[in-house]
Amino acid sequence: MKNLLLAAMLFFASVSFTQAQEVNFGVSAGYTNITGRSSNSTSSIESSASSSGFYLGALADFSLSENFHLHPEVNFAIADETNFLVVPVFAQYYIGDSSFYLQAGPQATFLLEDTMGILDTFGLDLAFGAGYHINENFFLQAKYSFEITNRLSSDAMDILESQGQDGDSGFDAFTVGVGYKF
Repeated sequence: MKNLLLAAMLFFASVSFTQAQEVNFGVSAGYTNITGRSSNSTSSIESSASSSGFYLGALADFSLSENFHLHPEVNFAIADETNFLVVPVFAQYYIGDSSFYLQAGPQATFLLEDTMGILDTFGLDLAFGAGYHINENFFLQAKYSFEITNRLSSDAMDILESQGQDGDSGFDAFTVGVGYKF
């Protein structure tokens, strides 16, 4: 499933890239707040915890038309000593002739820590946000992502099922940052 999804994302990106009118590259950095959540549906136990930190990364901006852009990023995020690699692929829509834009798309999130077999290191998110271009090079953006995959490993799920339980775990994130396009 992961390989099929990644292949589809790469295909979509390569087709879009070939039709791009203009390509800009850049960097971004900012604040991140990552919320880890887990639940056990059998005993109605839910828990969550938030961690704050920062992110920094690289981006590309493919202008498909005046108002539509494809905007992939690769970001390294750290929150309370937990490291993530975050790879969003956003479709951006610029509102009229303004400098404001809306964005949405899939986001792959890789946990770069040893999970001792409890959590999967790969997760798939849906993300959305908004941004504003201060000038031709600098921009501000805010994004929210929620994980649509269950991070519990198959071994952890097997243990829960052997006890007649079912569980779910994932990460959601809110980021605010600034970027610069070359």
